[in-house]
Amino acid sequence: MSSALAIAAVTACLKDLLNDGLLDHDLSSLGSFSITAQPPDRITTGDTETNQLNLFLYQVTPNLGWRNASLPSRAVDGTRISNPPLALDLHYLLTAYGAQDLNAEVLLGYAMQLMHENGILTRQQLRIALGAPSPVDGNLLPGPFGTLSALDLADQLELIKITPVYLTSEDLSKLWTAMQARYRPSMAYMVSVVLIQSTGAARAPLPVLKRGSSDRGPDAQAVPPPALTAVRGAASELLPAVRLGDDVLIFGRNLPADAAAVVFTSSRLGITKELPPGPLSSDATQLAVHLPAIAEDATGISGWGIGAYDVALRIAPAGRPASLTDPAPTPLVLAPLITVAPLAAAPGTVNLTVACTPRLRPNQTAGARLLFGTAEAIPTAIDTPADVTQPTTLSFSIPAVTAGTYRVRLRIDGIDNLPVTVTGSPPVLDFDPQQTVTVA
Repeated sequence: MSSALAIAAVTACLKDLLNDGLLDHDLSSLGSFSITAQPPDRITTGDTETNQLNLFLYQVTPNLGWRNASLPSRAVDGTRISNPPLALDLHYLLTAYGAQDLNAEVLLGYAMQLMHENGILTRQQLRIALGAPSPVDGNLLPGPFGTLSALDLADQLELIKITPVYLTSEDLSKLWTAMQARYRPSMAYMVSVVLIQSTGAARAPLPVLKRGSSDRGPDAQAVPPPALTAVRGAASELLPAVRLGDDVLIFGRNLPADAAAVVFTSSRLGITKELPPGPLSSDATQLAVHLPAIAEDATGISGWGIGAYDVALRIAPAGRPASLTDPAPTPLVLAPLITVAPLAAAPGTVNLTVACTPRLRPNQTAGARLLFGTAEAIPTAIDTPADVTQPTTLSFSIPAVTAGTYRVRLRIDGIDNLPVTVTGSPPVLDFDPQQTVTVA
């Protein structure tokens, strides 16, 4: 692979190719000429224009064939594991300038012939051009690059190929307008591929001495891996969410009997919870798990959060490393549990206090709303106590309430609490009287 000097080295080799080729053709009848690699806006034109060929690198693009050929360079912890090459295509604009009529056309014709006959820069050509004395020296590259060698370009894995690119008049117009220079006869070329690679330390894996324990070969899995297909509350398939204290059903294929834990993850809230799985159905397609209520786990009031959770299984077979299944296609929604006070009020302005569990996170307070019947109210105050065992308390004031019965729902991040009770088998849904306010 090449070093960071590869781009400058390619330009220098192309200059050397053009210079030697034009000298071999004896163009003394044109007078003196020069080969440069400058931006076109820095070249003198007009009455003092000289015979000159200019090779300008106007664009660098990734090489699509090599772009994803190597593994990533960093591990998950940020340490370097490999040195993937930076694969580039270089785009040049070859422009001819002339002191007299036809001089520019003559120079451009000979230059195009040289590029056509030398479609590949051979390794020997590169070694001659970049060997001592190297053209990539202090006269070409400023500052710290002055004495560095670019000879490793000749030893890179791929040969460097020169391909003509026939730009349209529109492309040329845009290009020369962007360069803010006077247009002269030009030809574009793509030089590919230049491979730049770091020499930083990387990891090297140890050789393989055994294929599994006692050299018996790798362990084979005779059945397809577990796959989760759905997750929902066990109380009723009609409920869009679950609450702390509910049972959850997990459906899938080839569910393992040795699942170590059910993993609930909310990336928005930064929460990951693991719960022990319940019994597995005889056909290995259904697994149950219980979400502990606050009375069963006092830390749940602050450990859980209202939101959507990805659900997966952590499998830890004996003697083998643990693994995590893909999450279920749709997330599980955890709704708030609320306590409303008072449950009876007089007509007019009704002031309500709503205690919410789990506690609200700081990024959830702005979207808190109370649905009082069909009316929506914004909280007048939100109190999340420092004591993590206490719920969040929200205060609401609903004006001009007439006599009637009103169902109360708390909406957090677009998730409403479930104002229902579930009884019987098959389950029967009814409105929860503890979440109903009577105004009389």
